[in-house]
Amino acid sequence: MGFNKQTAKKALNALFIAGTFAMVLYFALRSGDISKTGEALRWVNPWWLLGGLGCFTLYVLFEGGILQLYFRLQGARVRLGDSMRCGLIGMYYSAITPAATGGQPMQIFSMKKKGVSPGLTSSALAVKFFCWQCALLLSGAVAWALNARLVADTLQQGIWMLRLGYVMNGIAVAGIILLAVSRNMVRAVIIFLVNLAHKLRLVKDRERTSSRWDAALQEFHASVDLMTRRPMWFLTLFLLSVVQVLAYLSATYFVYRGFGLSGVSYAHILTIQLSLYIAASFTPLPGASGAQEGGFYLFFRGIFPEAVILPALLVWRFLTYYLSIIVGFVAVVTDGGGSGRRRRAPSPQDAQHSEPGTGSPPQLTQLKEGLQT
Repeated sequence: MGFNKQTAKKALNALFIAGTFAMVLYFALRSGDISKTGEALRWVNPWWLLGGLGCFTLYVLFEGGILQLYFRLQGARVRLGDSMRCGLIGMYYSAITPAATGGQPMQIFSMKKKGVSPGLTSSALAVKFFCWQCALLLSGAVAWALNARLVADTLQQGIWMLRLGYVMNGIAVAGIILLAVSRNMVRAVIIFLVNLAHKLRLVKDRERTSSRWDAALQEFHASVDLMTRRPMWFLTLFLLSVVQVLAYLSATYFVYRGFGLSGVSYAHILTIQLSLYIAASFTPLPGASGAQEGGFYLFFRGIFPEAVILPALLVWRFLTYYLSIIVGFVAVVTDGGGSGRRRRAPSPQDAQHSEPGTGSPPQLTQLKEGLQT
């Protein structure tokens, strides 16, 4: 029964994504003269589209590269190929599940097969998500402050969507901070969930399951604590996230130029794209489908001519969404996991990092005592 439900959910998500694409394609072909729409797609400058593809490529490289850097900073011996594949797997499952809820669990599962502990992978994903969200919101806030009139004129009555987007994304950031600092609260939630699962007969050995979660939680906090003692590490990951955000959202400008358009600056288009992404990203649908397409039409209809905007939407959505599903699916298929003989990647406890200039190990004993209180 569980397998059938899971299969049905995947099929439903896939149908929703395919239906959204089909709807956009239908309106693109039916808007105005079909021959003009086809002609607009045929005459797209391939060199500018290569630039858009380059933006997506940078986004993918940073997705895995930031994870690899985090693991190296933690002293874990993780192969670069595994980190890159982990990033692609996260992109795929985030794209096909509502509110991107499937990405991180599948990344943790994938890295566990390769000998990386769930606690270490969880901390890597949490820190990366925190840096991405901060980079996105800060970049959007700076662009909004510098182009307040442009944002107001473009969104008009829809400015509430952008404000709500900031609130929802801000809540996500606050949740990560709470997860990192409130250990007892997280432990209480874990105990509650384990007890609930035991009553529902989803967990047989309650004590053993709780012990495993405690160990993962301890390692998670040990990794995060190690990062907080080295602010330059956080700054480095944050700056890399800023580059990743800007690279990903810059694809819209290359699509604009690819259709032979000019006259609107890169900063102008980037500002609108940042606003669109923040406003639509909280939509609880796979890939924010529907909200992203509708938002693109509403936000960019004053920049793209009417005869071009829907073909441009198709190209933009392919570069920023459907392409991630394609390459992510390849990563999922080729993710065979690690063999039982593969050596386990060391955790921060195993590595016993020294404090800068002191040679003394971090106070892991205090961490254990804090979790037990």
